[in-house]
Amino acid sequence: MDNSADNDDGGLRERKRRATRSAICTTARRLTAERGLAGFTVEELCELVGVSRRTFFNYFPSKEDAILGHDEDAHFPEDLVTEFLDSAGRICLLDALTEYAANAGERLALTREQFAQLHAVMQKEPELLAKLFGESAVRQKEFAALIARREGMAADDPRASMATHILSHIAWTSTHTFLTSESPQSYREILITNIDAARYLFSEQSRPAATSEGKP
Repeated sequence: MDNSADNDDGGLRERKRRATRSAICTTARRLTAERGLAGFTVEELCELVGVSRRTFFNYFPSKEDAILGHDEDAHFPEDLVTEFLDSAGRICLLDALTEYAANAGERLALTREQFAQLHAVMQKEPELLAKLFGESAVRQKEFAALIARREGMAADDPRASMATHILSHIAWTSTHTFLTSESPQSYREILITNIDAARYLFSEQSRPAATSEGKP
């Protein structure tokens, strides 16, 4: 049976959904940069985008979330989580984290222009940065629990927490490099380069060679 028509319809709906979401985010950030967070209402935002208030809340729970790009059900992609957990015993933790971060980062679909716009908004409204950090802390704790589950560790094992913090920093650095530099490398390539640098720093090879006593 040919399901191409259904697939085309599904693809079209997804493109429309992404376009609407992007329009809401872009307009919310522009208004915030121009007027400040308190300088416009959700109703004004909806009118400019051409959507109803109900449609807005189908995408975002608040104006702040629209500015940050967080949707109401934002969470770890289920398929990537399953792949991450199922990789236990096949590949090491660092390789599994690399693959997860690369795939998750590629799904962000954030352009350099959108990144610059979001950065400008953060400078104008510092409380949004605090909200972003607060949500990041919660998500890091949740991801640490996934790592502990994969590795058979206790939920409060500090190794899971440290792995999460290290990965988060490398992923953020890689994202920033990808969106602000003129490098021809893909996000995945930049991420792998940075993770390989960390891998080397924590490896036996990075340790200074032992010297005989009394010799330099």
